[in-house]
Amino acid sequence: MRRSLVRSGSMVLPGVCAFPDPEATARPPLTAGELPGRIDGLGAGERLVVLGIGREGVGRLLAQGSTRGALPVACDVPLTAPVLIGRLLDDLAELALDRWPDWPDGGSPSPDPWRKAAAKRAALGLTPRFRRMAREIELVRLLGVLGPNGPALIWEVDPASAHRARPVIEAMEWCARHGAAIVAVLPVAPPETAPYDRLLYGAHALARTEPAAVARFIAPAGPHHASATERRVAAALEHDPELAGLFACNAAVPVGAWGGQARVDLLCRAHRVVVELDGPEHRGEPNFGNDRHRDYELLTAGYLVLRLTNGQVADDLSLCIEKIRAVVNLRRRTEGGER
Repeated sequence: MRRSLVRSGSMVLPGVCAFPDPEATARPPLTAGELPGRIDGLGAGERLVVLGIGREGVGRLLAQGSTRGALPVACDVPLTAPVLIGRLLDDLAELALDRWPDWPDGGSPSPDPWRKAAAKRAALGLTPRFRRMAREIELVRLLGVLGPNGPALIWEVDPASAHRARPVIEAMEWCARHGAAIVAVLPVAPPETAPYDRLLYGAHALARTEPAAVARFIAPAGPHHASATERRVAAALEHDPELAGLFACNAAVPVGAWGGQARVDLLCRAHRVVVELDGPEHRGEPNFGNDRHRDYELLTAGYLVLRLTNGQVADDLSLCIEKIRAVVNLRRRTEGGER
């Protein structure tokens, strides 16, 4: 039987199966200019989920127009939720030490035992961490000395790996339950399955800055008109006795459940291998996140994706061709073909 969605403000209670409905998930997109104000206005325990931007992108926007402090949470390495929480408390304690002695008074008329002990440690140049204290108390106290509302905590959730996303979401929900203002960002929209269903209720997409027609346009196939690096690799493949004739340039690949297409740099249809050649513009957002989503779509459509950089091609073209050969041979073996 389908369980009902239990809501608490903007939160979905942990452990409850969330079933996003069209009315709930069809929130108006946020523009880049609106996002800092929305984050500044988050109250204790409130959460904002934004699709289409990464942690670094949010940081750049906040640096340009935010009146509130924010801490991008270090969660790049897959860890358990308790370890992520412990590292976050370490980071908050370092920030508290850096702010000492300019801590707000907290509005408490009576001395706070934690504050008194924390001040002693800070005066000695030590971080105010008390590892035998309940973690929820530490979180509340550390956020309190970092500002009236505490900094917003920015968590980037991996949209393509539920294994990596689950502990991040659990740690994020724990922080929200204990009064932290939470911003969850995903470079691309994830599938509406666990654990992402706990995020998608009330999520906002970041509005595109490019015209819709440009975003939807699929370049025509035909003569290869791409970069010099792509033409160089294509020519090298055509001169290789084993790989000649296998790869097409600037080819369209069907992806997704709605008949979408992805235009790729080099495609081996026979063995379902894609080679993408990336210039320096692919290192930052939104290109980096878009590339990861493209890889996810190609993978789920049955293609192996090999990414090479322009620098790798310039430094050692022969090694790049050998990498392509290794991926093709791997696919041949898994298909039970020639070795």
